Amino acid sequence: MTAGAVLNLIGGCLQLVGLGVAGLGVRRTRLEHARERLGTWGQAKEWLGALRRIFKRLPPVAGTATMVISADAAGAAFNATVVAAPASDATAAQREQFLVERVIWLQEEAGRLRESVAGEGRELRAAISNLGGAVNEQADQLRKDMDLAMADGLAQEAMGLWFAALGTVLTIIGAAI
Repeated sequence: MTAGAVLNLIGGCLQLVGLGVAGLGVRRTRLEHARERLGTWGQAKEWLGALRRIFKRLPPVAGTATMVISADAAGAAFNATVVAAPASDATAAQREQFLVERVIWLQEEAGRLRESVAGEGRELRAAISNLGGAVNEQADQLRKDMDLAMADGLAQEAMGLWFAALGTVLTIIGAAI
């Protein structure tokens, strides 16, 4: 065997190994990031179906769409206080006293409600802030994991393509010798 034939054989083997490794890298990346996509055979069938549709025009299809929107009414709990009015034969001073007591009671109740709403608002803002931080941390971690997994598959693809390129160079050198 001549040196040219040996280089051709080694180059061809490197090309085959390189393409195999690159194919495995592509498969690894697809499995990591696009598992729901069609496999190779499914992609080929879809491509052939698209070619068939190019040459065979399908008639337009008439269709209708109906949308139904429903919303459940949200219920809320209410507290009610019954306020008795002064007697019908009460004097003006008694009625005034009754109204002053009611106004004071309403002001106190409004103050308690304001404090309650402000406290709940602070708690909700803190909870939302904590949740947002946790979601951002999880998203960052997921993004890093995806980048690392994709980098592994891409590195394998690159290694395979380098083997294929080296095999091509050796084949060309073997043919020239």
